[in-house]
Amino acid sequence: MPVTFETTRSAADNFFAPPLADRPSAAVLLNHRTQSSTTIDGWAAVVFGLPFMGIGAFIFWMIPRAAAHSKHAPDWIGQLIAGMFFLAGAFVFLHGVRGVIRKAIYNRDAAQRPGEPWLYDHHWRREGVAFSAFDDMLKRLVAAVLWNAFLIPFAWVGITQRGAWPFLAAVAIFGLLGLIFWFRWAQMLFDFLRYGNSFLTYDQFPYSLGGTLTARLRIPHHISLIDELTLTLRCVEEKYVTTGTGQNRTSKVVCYELYGESVTLDRERLNGLIAGEIPVSFKIPADQPATTLIAAPPTYWEIEAKGQTRGANYESVFLVPVYKTS
Repeated sequence: MPVTFETTRSAADNFFAPPLADRPSAAVLLNHRTQSSTTIDGWAAVVFGLPFMGIGAFIFWMIPRAAAHSKHAPDWIGQLIAGMFFLAGAFVFLHGVRGVIRKAIYNRDAAQRPGEPWLYDHHWRREGVAFSAFDDMLKRLVAAVLWNAFLIPFAWVGITQRGAWPFLAAVAIFGLLGLIFWFRWAQMLFDFLRYGNSFLTYDQFPYSLGGTLTARLRIPHHISLIDELTLTLRCVEEKYVTTGTGQNRTSKVVCYELYGESVTLDRERLNGLIAGEIPVSFKIPADQPATTLIAAPPTYWEIEAKGQTRGANYESVFLVPVYKTS
């Protein structure tokens, strides 16, 4: 039977992010997958990304043209730094372009079909949504590689320059922290190899606030190894939170849990579903916000599946189209 739980803030929540003005009890979801790639969107992201691309391109252009006596590091160090500047700028720039195009398409379709946001708010598949454990694993691998690439220039300074041991010490410390990326990547790889990709089939499209959400979850492999599977329906609101002042200001994407309800299936119930699909059913409250994935930052509904095993735990997250339909 589904169990609704109150979202309450903890001391850790207060440390990581301030409370929402309209939902002061909303808990912070740490290490949660975000729909927002950055804390800047649209034309602002386009403008913000251009200087970084320009700096990277300029460094690339200057390296072969600089006099040998003016170089204090090998060309490959400069090329690595230039690449990081250019790629970071290109990521933000393309993110902004994509946001501008999406918003224009949304405004056009909203004018043609007002009152039906599920048709243009997001690229929904009416039959359901897939969770790619492979994509999840690949993203973590890229993050681990980029983290190590960022540390390489500092390591070179620490090794080759006299008296630069603080650089080497810093690289060692941050390198050890980077092991978290590699450890998490290994977990995700094992998860993918054991369970494969998953799919949540919608029984209807869209789901309505105040209605019932029914769906079917298919885990391709080794469902019999799961001792306990917890399914959670959750409403998430993302916010761009800025902390610090002046030059020490930093911005981050914070996920707040506005609503949550869970149901747990034990091994006995799962064993009867080895050859089939896992039924999912939740009552959707009418007093919660609807999905607005086009917004920056967005609000959305998701179903999270977490399986406990004696080996690699199963984990997947699926967006679900919950809207006000009348």
